[in-house]
Amino acid sequence: MAGLPLPSLTLVVLLVWLPVASPAVEAGPVVSTPVVFQEDFSHGMQNWWAEGGVRVWVQDERLHVNADPTPEEADKPAVCTVWCKQPFSGDVRVEFDAHVVSSSTNTNNINLFLHYSDPSGKALYETRNLRSTADYKLYHVLSGNILTFLNDTDTKPTPPADQQKARVRLRHCPGFELLGQAYTYHCRQGVTYHVALVRQGTRLACYVDGNLLLEAQDPKPPSSGLLGLRTFRTYLWWDNIKVTALSGAETQTR
Repeated sequence: MAGLPLPSLTLVVLLVWLPVASPAVEAGPVVSTPVVFQEDFSHGMQNWWAEGGVRVWVQDERLHVNADPTPEEADKPAVCTVWCKQPFSGDVRVEFDAHVVSSSTNTNNINLFLHYSDPSGKALYETRNLRSTADYKLYHVLSGNILTFLNDTDTKPTPPADQQKARVRLRHCPGFELLGQAYTYHCRQGVTYHVALVRQGTRLACYVDGNLLLEAQDPKPPSSGLLGLRTFRTYLWWDNIKVTALSGAETQTR
């Protein structure tokens, strides 16, 4: 307004022009994922023992498991679990190749036990004779996670062979608690599948041939134990088993 005195102080604003850099992109942490175990069966079964089944053997550096008895072999178990003697702990990625040769029931059963132990504290190797039949219920009272990847034979009417889906499940034991289930992809005879199970914190995730098929949360994940390869009414082989330790920074992996 006219007639008002000017302020006694004059503010001078100095603008200093500095070169403006592009926003910095923070480098992610270097993720170390050491391989803690590899198995190509070039030394036979020295790291493994079997429970149940018709026959378990190594041929052409592959672990062959026959748990599909013929009528003449009716006294043999139609299930089998093959344990790795080396214990593992914490966050890991377990991956392997599996190839179903045949299955009289078209089950094409590929299972994995992870971080398995006996809640009583006894070593599983010491109690192996108690599980000589490999009956599934004998493992439900132990502690660990179970991945099942098999052909879906439940859907009726049965779709044509080239349209049948795989059934994928993740479970928590003891208790045989179902954590997640999906009907997707396929599990066929004569196909070599690359399967990976990721355990990181409470997260479990199953990948097959690089595809995420199922993930679930286990609120009380087992912390350590053995891994086991299991099948039912199937003759298959396993190979190229690798266990990688995961850091906390690696949240999505296959």
